[in-house]
Amino acid sequence: MAPTTTVAPTTTASLPSGWTEDQLLAQLIMVAGEFSSIGASTQAVEAGAGGVVFLGAPSAGSGPAIKSGLARLEQAAHEPLFTATDEEGGEIARLANVIGPMPWPRQMAEQMTTAQVRGLLTQQGSAMSALGVDMDLAPVLDTASATDTIDEENERSFSEHGTIAAAYGLAFIDGLRAGGDIPVAKHFPGLGHANGDTDTGSATDPPLSQLVKDDLIPFGRAINDSVPVVMMSNVTEPDWGSTPASMNPAAYRYLRSMGFTGVILTDSLDAGAIKDAGETGPQAVVKAIEAGADMAMITTASEFSAALADLEQGVSSGQLSMTRVEASVQRIISLKDTITSGQ
Repeated sequence: MAPTTTVAPTTTASLPSGWTEDQLLAQLIMVAGEFSSIGASTQAVEAGAGGVVFLGAPSAGSGPAIKSGLARLEQAAHEPLFTATDEEGGEIARLANVIGPMPWPRQMAEQMTTAQVRGLLTQQGSAMSALGVDMDLAPVLDTASATDTIDEENERSFSEHGTIAAAYGLAFIDGLRAGGDIPVAKHFPGLGHANGDTDTGSATDPPLSQLVKDDLIPFGRAINDSVPVVMMSNVTEPDWGSTPASMNPAAYRYLRSMGFTGVILTDSLDAGAIKDAGETGPQAVVKAIEAGADMAMITTASEFSAALADLEQGVSSGQLSMTRVEASVQRIISLKDTITSGQ
């Protein structure tokens, strides 16, 4: 384990001065928690975890308990904490029993106008924000056919047509922001034409020459709309080699080349695609950060300490530079500043 050293103040005003190396590295990790036991995430938060993604499906009437639990968790944090969940619509809406259901994204595009979607997501974003959930890991900007049932992409995606997916994705993004919540565009570079489910095993996308026709259009539009966070998927893109995108420097270079300057968050690094690549969650955290991720997600909360220790070792060995770490923390803290200022 690397020694705990104090980081010298930088010229970036919003980067906390005097933070230890451990505090900065911990900000790069998002761990999973459960709405049914919010307090169980306190240890990781006290240790400096940058965010918690909450899983489960809390029952109707549990809003006050969620709100008070998240408030206590924020008090335990060194810095404002990203508190996230998956509120995509349809059956992937963790808080449906608490704040009300939404249609699947595919249904939204078929049955609603973009203005109606924007209005609905403003309401949902406001309701999540009132509970203390400040980040929604949505919208899904993948483009998939109506017959592609891999990981329910036929329901989770708005359309197979990039322009339609972009229009509804932007309405979703703008609605969340109007409601005070942080949207996350996912799953770059797109899973709608992948040949498998990355949650359960390795999966490969078509070549980039095909993705640019539809799959990348919604992401480009979201970037132009200043989406603050993009989630990097665990898919393998053949033009980038055999390493999953979440651990592949070429994937991050490509996303940045599209003009994205915000926070890049990985999909869960406990996924089957990562295991098939021969990596554990903690090992994948280091590889993802080295590759260009700002924040790495592990959904096995007990792996937080091991992931932090592996990051420390990466710095100690010279694999990971603190300059690189500070650049990511800068982006993270800048976004967290918008939560506390209400922007």
